Amino acid sequence: MYAVLAVLWRIRDRADRAAAAHLDAVEIDPYHAVATAGSPDDADRAAAAELLLAGLIQVAPEGELSIAEGEGRGLLGSTPHPVPAALLTTLRRRAEPITLRLLRWDSAHGKSRDAFLRAEDAKVPRWSARTKDALGDSAVCAALLLALWFAVQLVFLRDFTASGAGDVIAAVLLCLLVWLMLAVPLGWAALRWWPGRHDYFRDHCRQLPPHPAEPTLAPTDAERLERSARAPRSEREVEGRWVDSGGAF
Repeated sequence: MYAVLAVLWRIRDRADRAAAAHLDAVEIDPYHAVATAGSPDDADRAAAAELLLAGLIQVAPEGELSIAEGEGRGLLGSTPHPVPAALLTTLRRRAEPITLRLLRWDSAHGKSRDAFLRAEDAKVPRWSARTKDALGDSAVCAALLLALWFAVQLVFLRDFTASGAGDVIAAVLLCLLVWLMLAVPLGWAALRWWPGRHDYFRDHCRQLPPHPAEPTLAPTDAERLERSARAPRSEREVEGRWVDSGGAF
């Protein structure tokens, strides 16, 4: 069984590598590339950089983002990109400034941004399923079935005699116990040692240039965005918690 899965894994990997060789000819949206190379939160950071350059938002020294006074100096264009447009909409909706780190908990914003990323994934059908690994799932299932086969062999097919329903129930329970004892280590071994599917599309996106807005930011704004992405939770969110206010000790 595993020999067949290994052959199929090799065939799929060769096909993935052959497809990756033509990625240079594929036009990849900068936000899609940033999110694929890192995470969707990185796309928010690039969007914040673009909005800062357009003068539509401002970033405080502590890293909190808010709408710029007078809506800024510039515009995103007649057809704004969905990712910065989603961020701008979120900041307009919120009553208080927010850091990039805390923005990840805004579900409405996440839905708007992720809808665009899913649409971009659909444009590269082979790579949209790159995180799915049917062969890996099959390897784990094979380990569980193998454990079940051994359990049945040990309990039912080796001098098994039943004199009543109680003996059958006891044998079934013993079989389940033996199966669990075998399935846990075998399943762990399959998860630990089976090679996952290599993500050549992510490797390609990591080699692409950064989003054009980030390198052109002023050093001060770039530093503040960095702080915004890794800023600790604001005092307003932990106000009143004894563990952060000194507590009873």
